[in-house]
Amino acid sequence: MKNLIPVSLAMIITLALFSCHKDHDAGPTSLVGNWAVVTDSTYNTGIGTSGPPSIKKYIGTAADHFDFTSNGKLYAREGTFLVDTADYTITTDNLTNEQKINLQYSYIYSYGSTSKSGSSSFDIRTLTDHSLVLTNNVITPGGAFYETLTLQK
Repeated sequence: MKNLIPVSLAMIITLALFSCHKDHDAGPTSLVGNWAVVTDSTYNTGIGTSGPPSIKKYIGTAADHFDFTSNGKLYAREGTFLVDTADYTITTDNLTNEQKINLQYSYIYSYGSTSKSGSSSFDIRTLTDHSLVLTNNVITPGGAFYETLTLQK
């Protein structure tokens, strides 16, 4: 009986030491950071029945990037002609539980005075520490437009 108390105390201390460890999981992967453009692929069905469809695949260069900041700003550069600034929010669809990035943007073509503004929404298809895949599907009276943007850190 005298040995039961020290043995019990030793078992409690041992259990406490081995069961109370810190979780080293970094938590959910964050969109925040500077992402390099791998590809930006688009498909347009054309206008009505007479317009030809178009397929384009842009291969990113070292200068291309999408920089998502922690304060909801996106700074993007793709190619030599497009510099883009946007405010972004992330929402979750209540029915599908899929996350979306909603952009309010304005862009300026560096070769002239053309500027536009608008909004769009991209589905987050993949988000890991090193890979981000966004898709955008828009159906208009003039046809359908599909985009897949692949980024990496």
